[in-house]
Amino acid sequence: MAAENEINLSITGMHCAACVARIENTVKKLDGVDSVKVNLLTEKANVAVAEGGPTQEDIIQAITNIGFGVAELRDTGIPTIDTEAKQKHDAELKSLMTKVIIAACMAVPMMINMAFHRMGYGAIPVWGEFLMATVAQFGPGLVFYKNAWAAVRSGALTMDVLVVMGTTVAYLFSTYNMIFRPVLGHVGIYFETSAWLVTFILLGRYLEARAKGRTSEAIEKLIGLQAHTAHVLRDGAFVDVPLDQVEHDDVLEVRSGEKVPVDGTVLSGASTVDESMLTGESMPVEKSVDSPVVGSTLNLTGTFTMKAEKIGGETVLAQIVKVVEQAQTSKAPVQRIADRVSAVFVPAIIAIAALVFVVWYFVMSSDIETALMNATAVLVIACPCALGLATPTSIMVGSGLSAEHGILFKDAASLEETGKVNAIIFDKTGTLTAGTLAVELAKPVNASEVDLLNYVASLESKTSHPIGKALVRYATEFNGVISEVVNYEEVPGHGLQGNVNGALVQIGHSRWMTELGYDMAALMDEIQASEAQGMAVSVVAADGNIAGILGVADVVRQESIDVIKQLKDLGVEVWMLTGDNKRTAAHIGKLVGINHIMAEVLPQDKANKVAELKAQGKMVAMVGDGINDAPALATADVGIAIGSGTDIAMESADVVLMNASLSTLVSAFKASRKTMKNIKENLFWAFIFNTLGIPLAGVGMLTPMIAGTAMAFSSFTVVSNSLRLKRAKI
Repeated sequence: MAAENEINLSITGMHCAACVARIENTVKKLDGVDSVKVNLLTEKANVAVAEGGPTQEDIIQAITNIGFGVAELRDTGIPTIDTEAKQKHDAELKSLMTKVIIAACMAVPMMINMAFHRMGYGAIPVWGEFLMATVAQFGPGLVFYKNAWAAVRSGALTMDVLVVMGTTVAYLFSTYNMIFRPVLGHVGIYFETSAWLVTFILLGRYLEARAKGRTSEAIEKLIGLQAHTAHVLRDGAFVDVPLDQVEHDDVLEVRSGEKVPVDGTVLSGASTVDESMLTGESMPVEKSVDSPVVGSTLNLTGTFTMKAEKIGGETVLAQIVKVVEQAQTSKAPVQRIADRVSAVFVPAIIAIAALVFVVWYFVMSSDIETALMNATAVLVIACPCALGLATPTSIMVGSGLSAEHGILFKDAASLEETGKVNAIIFDKTGTLTAGTLAVELAKPVNASEVDLLNYVASLESKTSHPIGKALVRYATEFNGVISEVVNYEEVPGHGLQGNVNGALVQIGHSRWMTELGYDMAALMDEIQASEAQGMAVSVVAADGNIAGILGVADVVRQESIDVIKQLKDLGVEVWMLTGDNKRTAAHIGKLVGINHIMAEVLPQDKANKVAELKAQGKMVAMVGDGINDAPALATADVGIAIGSGTDIAMESADVVLMNASLSTLVSAFKASRKTMKNIKENLFWAFIFNTLGIPLAGVGMLTPMIAGTAMAFSSFTVVSNSLRLKRAKI
């Protein structure tokens, strides 16, 4: 497969799902483009281009040719609020408000005049209404003509085309009657209709744009957490420098009440740090020499110095922002419904409006005014804006809310799929258990205690396995002796072996020792009793004899029991996956309330166990540490890495929980389900406006003015409903 390059662009001028579809289809036609993702809400496009494919300039030109504004998005590494985009958004709001006021100043007097005419009075003559309607139609309303012309010129039909057709019909028909049928007077004049439509459609866009701006608050909040300067040691003194001038291995001073500038390690001093921006947990964390510290967390008490290790785009905060932006720009599978509808929506509405006119005028023999107004009402009520906003607004708010609680969904698909999970697999060590192991049993057999612990400390010091670390810690505390190991070898899923002080030493579980030919009969009762109490028992052999046994126990997390119960209450089947023997696994499972257990699973077989569960038709999530469990995480429908805040960009996980608290996992399920519920509500409202509105307009029960008002508020309703997610309790 050819290498891919990603091109990120900022796009202006999009108003509905049809605009998104037009841009995506245009760019997809370029040779060498592998994928295109355009987000209506963020106004960003991500284009994956194969090697030798079109350049960024080619793509920009293609999008510009169909009438949209395009600019390159540059990644500076350090997350920053796009002030230029913010200024453009503010300017757009101001411009829209100005247009609304001008259009309203024309429309409102005509509406009042229409009411007076019905009572037998009239203040504004027909020619006066013509002038006011002309100002509204070709002043504030000119933007619709520009956008519609750009769309039609490129062979597309958008919402602007519907608006132009609807308002122009009312305006031109009224102008025709004024000039060629003056005897009608105000009868047959619909200037107030065209002006009212322009006013309310612009008002709808203003309210929509204002609400859309609030959906990005989560990202801005995260970026706003950054420090702006750092106290850096230069020439023997600490000087203040901008954040972008901090370099790797710089020594920084962090004072009480200040934010940690970048990621690194404490060199001197001690303090407590508020890491809630990272983990969602409010409890301060103690920091001392060699403790890791994360940029943008708040130093609460003491002063300390630190070594800068991750700067710019490498920091945890930068990665969080990148992941959240990626999730907000991507499309959820459920959005395919809206995309498919939007692709044929506008042409279908034009056809329906034409059919309404034909039926009313030719079949039902109505006057041309009635036929035209009913057809216009169909054109106006059928705006696809709400449909295009239904999914991305919820995704933006839902992913932002999750990030504030220390939950990172890698993309919109992960956010959607998590809520569908009906079976979840936990890796035991460090997930269901605290991962803090202690030696509970140390029994020499054919060796002295000193020799036994020397064998253990020497061989296990070569491994980073949690059980090995616990054994080394215990053995060195006892006699502090670690000897040189020759011919060291790890036997995956079994144990370790090597020569210590001239003796061949082997350490592993009882099954391996039996396979190696050792007589385990005299020890099996004690081993099984220890395993039944939750211990992982290691057998030590030296020079062909059993030297002793050691039992290590892990403490079950206090929150595990409650979290497992909550997951079951959510309808999720809970499984435990472990390399431990069946007795130890059963003991842990009983403690936390898990009945489905897969024990004695070798590391390389974890992914197969996940695949087996998927083959049963279950939607499977795998929870692990994101490193040792990478294959299993990648195999699951949803891979969830827990407590991996220092490596949140790992490719194996779909969801990253930034703290080690299992309760965050329940929050992730709730966030996904609440977001999907919100999306379904949005799609319901988007479809209901059209499915009910179009027939009502077609049979003459909605005037164009009422249709325009309803259409204007449909998008606002959808965006406002999405914003409710900000207050969701997860």
